[in-house]
Amino acid sequence: MLTNMNFLNIGAPWPPPAELERISLYKQNRSLFEGKHDKVFKDWIRLLRDDQKATLEIILNWPKRLSTLFADLLLGEPPQIEAGDEGSKEQDAVTRLIELNNLFNTAYEVALDVSRFGVGLFKIRHDERAIVEAQTPLVWFPVVQPDNVKDVTAHVLGWDYEQEEQSGWGAKLQRYLKLEIHEKGRITTRLHKMAAGNIAGLVEESIVQTGVDDFLVVPVFNLSTSDRLAGLDDYSDLDSIVQELEVRLAQISRILDKHADPNMCGPDSALEQDPQSGQWTFRGGGKYFPVGQGEQAPAYVTWEGQLDAAFKELDVLMEQFYTLSETSAAAFGQLKAGLAESGSALRRLMMAPLAKTNRIRLRFDPAMRNVLMLASELEVAQGVRNAVKLEEI
Repeated sequence: MLTNMNFLNIGAPWPPPAELERISLYKQNRSLFEGKHDKVFKDWIRLLRDDQKATLEIILNWPKRLSTLFADLLLGEPPQIEAGDEGSKEQDAVTRLIELNNLFNTAYEVALDVSRFGVGLFKIRHDERAIVEAQTPLVWFPVVQPDNVKDVTAHVLGWDYEQEEQSGWGAKLQRYLKLEIHEKGRITTRLHKMAAGNIAGLVEESIVQTGVDDFLVVPVFNLSTSDRLAGLDDYSDLDSIVQELEVRLAQISRILDKHADPNMCGPDSALEQDPQSGQWTFRGGGKYFPVGQGEQAPAYVTWEGQLDAAFKELDVLMEQFYTLSETSAAAFGQLKAGLAESGSALRRLMMAPLAKTNRIRLRFDPAMRNVLMLASELEVAQGVRNAVKLEEI
């Protein structure tokens, strides 16, 4: 938790140590969403083989499916936003802001971040008109009051990058840190050099008065509590279940592949020597195991293992997945015969996901209204032609 601006001082490490755990979680969840599960479960998948050289070849991208499910339930049908009477200048201003900013698609991106990271960010800026865009929480560092974690005093957006520069010794890579410090009524932009992971000299700085007595960064939180600012993500509770599902299916697949081509055993007289390599081999599929004591008729080595327990475990894991994710098989279109034979039965199956969607909507609705009012106020303050300040939506 950041309670002052000291983490932006010259010589301070970047990112700030107090935020490393949160940023690390965000990066991990981004990898899960993108299907790069081997980066997150790299230690877990060693259970696949005794030599610990296994690779995860079966990816069940439930995290992505879960995030898109709730974003679809929330914004699959675009909401109706009204300001004033139909045909009024206020309503025309709202419609213009929505259409020019493709606001509902932007809101969809924010909804995905709310699920992935526990928080999504709208950012409003001015470039001839008000522009509303989604901002990744990976670069978000909120500053709060020491005695109230919910009271934000500044939203700091910061990201570092490398740039090739020419010098007397040839080209070299220089790392920079770009900062946007959003306070009520103004935005301070800084560019710093970085040295050994720390903030170094200031290259340039500018301050812009927005004319808006509020932040131009609007966060939307997932499930939150009184003692935390950022919301809880949808993935952390499900990590171990998704890990076990992927490993169990990979193990089943490995077993089936291993026994798809049966091996044989029989007398060593069936072996033939390769004239080039000198090795004794058997002409046929699979491997051949010679039996040296007493000649026996060749026989297939068949596998008598049972996988019923493995498939039963998969069913139990999926039940826990649906419970912890507040979903059901019906939410993902997996309706078995007799599961939902009426509309009322289907609604009962959808009670949990719809309740969660309503919980997210309670936070999204005021945030989107606030975004539109801030965008209109910014246009008026910056002198945009025909701009209308929206007092209430």
